[in-house]
Amino acid sequence: MLIGQVADGLATPLVGIAMDNIGIKKYGKRKTWHGLGTVLVAVSFAFMFHKCFGCGESSTQIQQLYYGTFIVLFQIGWACTQISHLSLIPELTDCKKKIVFLNSIRSGFTFACGIAVYLLMWLLLHLAGSKVDSLGPGDDKAFSYLSMIVIGIGLASSLVFHCVVKESCQYVQLDNSQTEDPVELRDKLAVNLETKQRTILSWFTLKRFYLVGLMYMFTRIAINVPQVYLPLYLTSSLLLNKKSIAYYPLVMLICSVLGCFLTRPLTKFGGKRVTYVCGAVLVIGSAFWFMLQSKDNPNPTYGATAMIGVGSSIMLILSLSMTADLIGDHTDTAAFVYGSMSLVDKLSSGAIIALIQHYHPSKCTSGSCESSDRYYRYTMSVLPGTAALLGAVATIVLSGFLGKSPSDHKKLENNTEE
Repeated sequence: MLIGQVADGLATPLVGIAMDNIGIKKYGKRKTWHGLGTVLVAVSFAFMFHKCFGCGESSTQIQQLYYGTFIVLFQIGWACTQISHLSLIPELTDCKKKIVFLNSIRSGFTFACGIAVYLLMWLLLHLAGSKVDSLGPGDDKAFSYLSMIVIGIGLASSLVFHCVVKESCQYVQLDNSQTEDPVELRDKLAVNLETKQRTILSWFTLKRFYLVGLMYMFTRIAINVPQVYLPLYLTSSLLLNKKSIAYYPLVMLICSVLGCFLTRPLTKFGGKRVTYVCGAVLVIGSAFWFMLQSKDNPNPTYGATAMIGVGSSIMLILSLSMTADLIGDHTDTAAFVYGSMSLVDKLSSGAIIALIQHYHPSKCTSGSCESSDRYYRYTMSVLPGTAALLGAVATIVLSGFLGKSPSDHKKLENNTEE
C-alpha cells in the first residue's frame, strides 16, 4: 500500500509537467499520455493478480520485489491516465456548470465500476473460488479471472474514449530563445496574455493554489480512510461476520453514485461551496454515528455508511470542479496543477495509513479485543470527521479569495510586461 501511494505521489507531478510540454500535438497531448498510461496499467495489472511467474516458491523478499515492480509500473500508468483525464475537462469546456456535470459523470462511472467489481467478485468467488469460508490462496483463480475481465472492459472503454473524444490541439507557448526581434517578442507576449496562460512557477505565488490543494487533500483523506478501514471497523468494532465486508462497502458505493446525481441540482440551488459544506456535514454526521454505534444492533450502521457515501461523493466532485475553476483558461499547465493536488493527496493518505498501522494495538489478537474496538472506532470517526471539517473550513476561506482572481491576472500581466 505504501509503495503504491509513494510511487503514485511522486509520479503525478512529474507526469503533469511532462504532459504539459510533451505529446503528439496533432493527436492531443492529454490523449497521448492517456494512451501510454492505459498500456502500462493493462500490462502491470495482469501480473499483479496472478501468481509470481518463475518465483512462486521463492522467498518473500523476492516476491515483494516482483510484485512491487509491477505496482510501481501500475501507479505510473495510473498517474498518466488520471491526470490526463482530469486535465482534459477544462479544455473541453470553460462553462462552470458543464465542468460540474462532467466531474459528476466521471465520479459516477468510477463508483459504478466499483459496484460492478463487487458483483463480479461475488459471482467469481461462487464459481471459481475455494469452498472455505475465509479468503485464501485457493481463491487466486477468482482474482485472476476478475483482473482479466477488468482489463478487457478497461481497454474497450479506453478505445471508445480515444475514438470519440476530440482534444483541442492548439497550444500557445512562449519561447524567448527563438525570438530576438522586440516586435515579435511583444506580439508573442500579447498572445500569451490574451489566452491567460500561466507558467508552473507562477502557480506557487497564488494563495488560492494552496487553499484548493488543502481542500482536495482533506477531501481525499475523508474518502480514503473509511474505504480502507470500514471492513476492519465492521469485524473488529461491531463484531460482524465476513459477509458484512461486502455488503456495507457496496451500500457506500451505491450511495456515492446517488451523490453524483444530487450534486448538480444542489449546486444550481446553493452554489459549489455551500453544497461542498453540506457534503462535509454529512461526513461529520456519519463520523459521530460510527463512534456511537452499538454492537447490539448494528443494522443502523447502514445509515452511517449511506451518509458517508453521499457526502464524500459530493465533496470529491466539487473539489475537482473547484480545481478546474482554479485552472480556468490556464490549460497549458492544467496537468501540473492536477498532478500537484494528487501528490499532496497520495503522500498525506499514505502517511496517515502508515501511522494508523504503526500505532495499532499489536497485542490484540482476537476480534473481540476492546482496544481494537476503540481504535477502529476512533479511526472511522475522528479522522474522516476532522478531515471533512478542515475541508469545509478551507472551502469557506477560499470563497474570500474569489474576487481576487482578476487582480491576480492583472499582476501577472504587469510582471510580464516589466
